[in-house]
Amino acid sequence: MATFIYKVIAPDGRVQTGKVNMDSPSTVADFLRSKGHRIVYIKETRGFSGGSSKSAQSQSEGFLSKLSKISIRDLSIFTDQFGTMMNAGLSISRALSVLSKQTTNPKLTKIILSLAEEVKKGNSLSSALSKYPNVFSPLYISMVKAGEASGNLGDSLIKMASFLQKDYETEHKLKGAMTYPLAVLVFSILIVIGLFIFVIPTFEGFLSQLGAPLPAPTKLTFAMADFLIKYGWILLILTIIGYILYARWAKTPSGRKRVDAWKLKMPVFGELNIKAAMARFSDTLATLFGAGIPLTEALETVKGVIDNVIIAEAVEGIIGRIKRGESLAASLEKSGMFTPMVVEMTGIGEESGSLDTMLVKVAEFYNEEVDYMINNISALINPIMMVFVGGLIGGVLISLYLPIFQMAGYVH
Repeated sequence: MATFIYKVIAPDGRVQTGKVNMDSPSTVADFLRSKGHRIVYIKETRGFSGGSSKSAQSQSEGFLSKLSKISIRDLSIFTDQFGTMMNAGLSISRALSVLSKQTTNPKLTKIILSLAEEVKKGNSLSSALSKYPNVFSPLYISMVKAGEASGNLGDSLIKMASFLQKDYETEHKLKGAMTYPLAVLVFSILIVIGLFIFVIPTFEGFLSQLGAPLPAPTKLTFAMADFLIKYGWILLILTIIGYILYARWAKTPSGRKRVDAWKLKMPVFGELNIKAAMARFSDTLATLFGAGIPLTEALETVKGVIDNVIIAEAVEGIIGRIKRGESLAASLEKSGMFTPMVVEMTGIGEESGSLDTMLVKVAEFYNEEVDYMINNISALINPIMMVFVGGLIGGVLISLYLPIFQMAGYVH
């Protein structure tokens, strides 16, 4: 027999810990469940053994890590349903078993089944989640860990589901705002290339037969068409090579830093990215701090989920200043990366003891600002792109008809 320590949530909602001598973790789990307890964790005091099972888990993790990314939307739905079931009184393993049958994403289903097996062995849910870092972020794991410690796992999961849903909506809007003009630009370029390759050569042959004098714009158009027909494949290859080299460079530490710095400084979209980052920072920190996680630990998690190296480095500096005894508001101001509103509202929150409430208000404000900017950008881009595309195609067509107009003038 071995000695196990455990932490459970009793039927009356109280968190209890204890020690018991039994044969295996599954026996301890069955014993605790028979008393109506919900298991937080079960651990053998002398540590775990079983190298082969660890190897099997490693192989399973390696296989799952190769699966394509599970969408934020799928994760949000799973988390919300999980939290609702926990608040309804279901055990973790029972809730996971039900979710595995109703989740439509087959990749997520495999992970849920694996989590259920880990929990049945007596492991905590947070430790089981940490084996899938490509699916569950440090923020997600921290929220679950806080819920396990406080005995409010269901509420923590529902908060996390709400955060994921807002994150999904913001990301979707940002991608839409930045993808639309790029898509229109690419489409217009393809149309112009089609004109140069298939239409302009016909006009060139027709005008050559007429012997009409060619004005400078027409000569330039024909020269560009000849270049694309003869050397277009070289241009395409160079473009593909350039994109591959850029993508590789952007993944290096120095490249990622340069790209993220540019994202914060680019016209119009730079301000949009800054406001989105302020909303994400405030919302994430409010969620973690409100769940009872210490400030420095919460900031460490925030640093891991901020999708910008420049801001993440600023958060790292803030953590160092707080450890030296500075306030959060003063640390934010000294970093130079956060807006005056974030600094001022944080200071008010620290003074009044309602930091999480103030941060939630900041996040709501900046989320509204992001929505407003996206709507304005979309409204502005539509006519600008229409004028650009129309001007591009119209300029090519005018250059083709100029010789005909000139001939008509000569005849007259």
